[in-house]
This record gives sequence, structure tokens and C-alpha cells, in this order.
Amino acid sequence: MMKAMTVAAILASMAVTNITQAQTYQWEDDYFYCSHKGDFDSKKYTAEQIKNSHLLLNSLRTSNLASFLSPLSIDGLDKLSMKDMDLLNKEYKQAKSNAARLNVVPEVKDYKQQLLKSIDGEYKQNKLTILAYLNPSEALKQSPKICKHYIRPFLQSETAVQKKWKEFVEADIKEKSASKFSASIRDTLMTRYEKQKASNPAEYARIALLTFGFGNCVNEQVYHPDTDDVFEAYQELNKTLFGKSYKVTCSEL
Repeated sequence: MMKAMTVAAILASMAVTNITQAQTYQWEDDYFYCSHKGDFDSKKYTAEQIKNSHLLLNSLRTSNLASFLSPLSIDGLDKLSMKDMDLLNKEYKQAKSNAARLNVVPEVKDYKQQLLKSIDGEYKQNKLTILAYLNPSEALKQSPKICKHYIRPFLQSETAVQKKWKEFVEADIKEKSASKFSASIRDTLMTRYEKQKASNPAEYARIALLTFGFGNCVNEQVYHPDTDDVFEAYQELNKTLFGKSYKVTCSEL
């Protein structure tokens, strides 16, 4: 009888221990305006690891460097300087350091390398864009081969720049010609080009060729994580961490 009671007491103690292992974790997301909640095993994970794991996966679906924005106007061109490069370098080093130090759950450790590569890609695009504006000869040396044709005219003559700009606009119009709104798009693009050419052709050509032409070209050559894969990993992570306790409540907009 005593033995039976002892076994029962042990089982009860184990049940209490298992209950105390569970901790509740709650968070809000910025994508779908939802509240999330779930219980996790505190002997396997920590709340800080879960927070960092969510941060890691979310960082793979957004930009991580924000100090530099490619010029979109003549005012933006006037403000551009090598100070932008200094700020970018500082931000890049900090972002890489922050990502490398993230203590995450084992299930998403492989994604840390993806984040580091993604930050490298953002840095390369921004760095080369700054150089394209301020030091085109150096940008030409460091650029992907497929993107060099946007830089070369600036090392030749203004006539070459204007010719390249016109070709760029015509190619853009041709690319969009398959749309059912092709006529209105074509008219809009050509009207904008003519106005810019009459207003300040040298500066608007720089913006078109370096921000939209060169910058986008470099962006296509650098590493970008598969956002669908990252989203699936985020969903699977929450199932693994919280199991059936995982609840999501979304507010109606």
C-alpha cells in the first residue's frame, strides 16, 4: 500500500514539474496586425531565443539597411555626399554584428547565414549606387559585368549620357507595352521624359540611369532570400515551439 502511494506521489510530482516547464509567450506582428500567443517548453527554449528567432525570420523579409536611399529627385542629388558612404559603412557593420550575435532556437540557425548574406547584398547595392554617383570610375571597377553599361557613358561624354538615357526610356516603354494600359503608360513615360529633358537633362539622366537603371540592375545580382520559404519557416517554427497551444487573433481593418 505504501509503495502504491509512493508511486502515485511521484507521478503527481512529475505532472507538476511538467506544468511548470510551460511558459506563455505573446507577441504582435507588423504584417497582418495579429496577436500571437502560445505555451513553450522553458527547459528547451528561452523567451529571448524565441524573440530573436522571430526577429531573424522577419529580418529576411525586409530591408536591414536604411541610412541611404537612392536619389529620386534633384534635391536628393544635391544632398548626396561621401558622408552617405560613412553612414552606410557604420550601419552595415552594426547590422552584421547584431545578426551574428542573435541567439536563436536550433530550428532556425541555418537562416542566420541567409540574413548575413542578405545584409551583404543590400550593402553592395547601396555602396555601388553611391559610388556610381560620386566616383563612377571606381563603381565601374567594382560593378557586376552585366550592369557596367549604365556607368560607362558617364566616363565618356554628356552626349553619350543623353543617348543612353533615351535608350533606357524607350526600353522601359517597350517592356511595358504588353500591358492593357500600354498606351497611357507609354504617353506618361514619354511626357515625363520630355519634361525632364527640357528642365534639367543632365541631372534627370543621372537619376534615371543610376538609381533606376544601375541600382536595380545591381539589386538583381545580389542575394535575396526566398520570402515564401522564410514565411513557411516562420509558420513551422511556431508549430514546433507552441504546438496546439498556438493561437492567433487578427483585428479587422
